Amino acid sequence: MSSEAIIKLAFELGDSIAHSEEIAALKAAQEKLVANQEAYELIMRYQEARMKAEQKKSSGLIIPSNEENHLAVLEQQLNSNVLVQELMKAQERFDNLMQAVYFAMNQAIAGDGCSGGCSSCDGSCGE
Repeated sequence: MSSEAIIKLAFELGDSIAHSEEIAALKAAQEKLVANQEAYELIMRYQEARMKAEQKKSSGLIIPSNEENHLAVLEQQLNSNVLVQELMKAQERFDNLMQAVYFAMNQAIAGDGCSGGCSSCDGSCGE
């Protein structure tokens, strides 16, 4: 098979993924979260606090306990936010789809397809 044909198939796969239920749910969850000012600001505060803590840690500085506590509180608030939970579930479903795609491609490249049944991949190859 030519490189051109392979690239065409890759484009078709990308287009199929772009039209999948998983990406539609992920985009919808992202849009709902961004439209909700409270949830969006919560994520921004968490990301800022986490980034500051990571910068301190990578610089060899000790993160004060009040900053660790603040980060933990923000994380709890994120985990209890319905829109954030919805986004995390949608992201997980999309990640699972992509992992299954990568797995199937690797199996096809290695020649380890499901010819022997689905016991080796538990049906994740889609065959």
